[in-house]
Amino acid sequence: MARKSLDQMLADLLTAFPDQNTKFITPAILRTYFDDLIKALRPSYALLRRDTAVAQAVTVLPIPLVFTVADVTASQGEYTANASVGRITRLDAGTVNFQFAASVSSPSNSPRTLTFSLYKNGVATPFRQSQTFNVIGEVISLSFPAIQFNNGVANYDMYVESSVADTFTFSNMGLVAQTIPVNNYV
Repeated sequence: MARKSLDQMLADLLTAFPDQNTKFITPAILRTYFDDLIKALRPSYALLRRDTAVAQAVTVLPIPLVFTVADVTASQGEYTANASVGRITRLDAGTVNFQFAASVSSPSNSPRTLTFSLYKNGVATPFRQSQTFNVIGEVISLSFPAIQFNNGVANYDMYVESSVADTFTFSNMGLVAQTIPVNNYV
């Protein structure tokens, strides 16, 4: 069953627990309500990681950022993840808080600007971060947050593009998608 919003839980509270003079409050109703409440508040997340340094060719057009590890053990069945294509899939409606971080090493002494973008269902979101490199071997760490709502299944991908096609080395990279409780999923 889908995670309920806090507004849904409040509405359920009013209908599930009428005045007890009617004797309609049962142990089953209590169990169902508190089970839904715990699910509405329970943390759930998926993670993509690349811990060690790995080189990846980056073009002037956006391409998927490749990770080496996908972890959905704490997803409560709400996510799938695929490291080789840099994708996290949210399997139900909800609001998702993203955190992205990476360390990147420059391959050239000529200026190169990398742009990282979060995509939803194949379309760029407004969430992106650009970084310019000027010296070969220069290592820059960057991070940015994003928040997205989806009303059903949604695929989220990290894309990267460069002002000049080249091979960059990425390490200490991670993308975390965490479901957050919200008042309403409208």
